Amino acid sequence: MSVAHLAPASARWARSGLALLTGDATPALPRRDHAGRIEALLSAARTAGAEVDMRLFGERAAELGLTRRGRTSANGTARLIETADGWLVANLARIDDLQAVPAWIGCGLGEEPWAALQRAARRRAAADLADAGQELGVPAAVVGGRDDAQQRARGEGSRVVRLAPGRGEAVRQPLVIDLSSLWAGPLCGQLLGLVGARVVKVESAGRPDAARRGPRAFFDRLHAGHESVVLDFATPEGRGQLARLIARADLVIESSRPRALEQLGVDLEAAFAASPALVWVSLTAYGRTGPWKNRVGFGDDAAAAAGLVAWDGSGRPMFVGDALADPIAGVMAATGALQALATGGGMLVDVALREAAAFVAAADPIAEAELGEVVGGEGRWRWNDTPLAAPQARPERRSASVMGAHTAAILAEFA
Repeated sequence: MSVAHLAPASARWARSGLALLTGDATPALPRRDHAGRIEALLSAARTAGAEVDMRLFGERAAELGLTRRGRTSANGTARLIETADGWLVANLARIDDLQAVPAWIGCGLGEEPWAALQRAARRRAAADLADAGQELGVPAAVVGGRDDAQQRARGEGSRVVRLAPGRGEAVRQPLVIDLSSLWAGPLCGQLLGLVGARVVKVESAGRPDAARRGPRAFFDRLHAGHESVVLDFATPEGRGQLARLIARADLVIESSRPRALEQLGVDLEAAFAASPALVWVSLTAYGRTGPWKNRVGFGDDAAAAAGLVAWDGSGRPMFVGDALADPIAGVMAATGALQALATGGGMLVDVALREAAAFVAAADPIAEAELGEVVGGEGRWRWNDTPLAAPQARPERRSASVMGAHTAAILAEFA
């Protein structure tokens, strides 16, 4: 049986490149048409002018050789943990996260963090554990949380908000100042660069993009063709230089919680007052507003928090894809940015990773008769008679600029 003969939802999943990134020993079948929702996002992005295709969602895994790991994320830093009343997702991606575990759950300093967390979780409610972890800056959340304080505060309304009058005409060949890091924000910048924007990546001298510590190939993919500026945000001079760059920008991309931006002296209202045609793209774990606006989160935990998980036969969750909230949010952000530029700017595009993943998680259920069965083994997995496509990367192979290579030239140009 070919893909063309499968039911539409099954065909989308089989060819998405995500099937082999979902499940444990055997690839897991989704119960909802997640691939269909992703294709809808891609269609909207193409209409706005972005160059996108399904490879975006699995190319990090393809580049790094990642695969499915059940209740451990593909990159190994996040886990799904059973609690007294449900499931918790925790992402101990940084040294600080691992070191915070004893204070979080009250275990001994010498205990293995994951084992201690799993033991403690069995006696505690998921929401209580998530709240306590977030108080210490640990990315933790209830799996599939619904009707929580953040969701009630933000509702289901539009996340593209007009903050200034704009210029009444399209902003063409925009100057993009990219302050973001990791995956979602840089992907937005990459997609804008592919359609003609000038993208300047600005990093802190003290805390550069953490993605630089990962495999070079994936960083290059996101930042090739962009100019690189490094500023010392710890000094008044560096913060002043940042302010001048923002004042010249047509569009700013950032992935900082509001509290962190305030510490840099960045005032959104002042920025729009000075530049009425500005477009500001914010990518955060839970959004710029609401009681959770300063909570931390990354792609895998934000996706699980949104309910974007697969369930095994015993009712236990497993990760879907590789940090899917990141590329989903990146595509959403680029779409909103292009739409805002096309209508003259003056807009805030506020993208929360959890909300972006929730859109995909809420896909229509797949009829039982369409699900079929996965059979085979590594390198020959099949859904019914159709091979499951492996994740693929786009063919670009250019290198990113040397860190800080354009600092002097950019500061002189925008002085």
